[in-house]
Amino acid sequence: MAQADTHEWPVKSQHRPINWAAALWASLVSGLVFAALEMALVLMFDDLSPWVPLHMIGAIGLGPDAMSPANNFDLKIVSTAVAIHMALAIVYGFILALVVARLDTGWAVIVGCVYGLVLYYINFYGFTRSFPWFADARGGVSVFTHIVQSGLMALLYKLFDRRPHA
Repeated sequence: MAQADTHEWPVKSQHRPINWAAALWASLVSGLVFAALEMALVLMFDDLSPWVPLHMIGAIGLGPDAMSPANNFDLKIVSTAVAIHMALAIVYGFILALVVARLDTGWAVIVGCVYGLVLYYINFYGFTRSFPWFADARGGVSVFTHIVQSGLMALLYKLFDRRPHA
């Protein structure tokens, strides 16, 4: 007599619509955590001003002049950086939600972490053609913060999406 397959697959077979509100909140929270973590870690490990990451992001919209001096608080640059960073976090979060919606929480976090690593390479090796100053930020801090942001984004999506499974 054949034994029934009792293995529980990490992907749910039924269609699960995206919970866009959960994706939005997960993106916003993890985007803020990323920014705070990046600012703290560049100070601790790279001996840079905590404003440097925000100047780099702000320079996407304001041009390379926003990079100098990168160690000062500048409201225009920081505001631009926050707007750009949060918009990107939302876009990246919505894409991630499409990937993890049908996964169990544990697998969603693992996939989120891998997604963060992929985003790191896209951001710091692909986009440096248009924004060459990001090449200076390649390294452990940026790898770590991208992995944390996307892993947290996936976890928060699953926690905020508390709809019952069909």
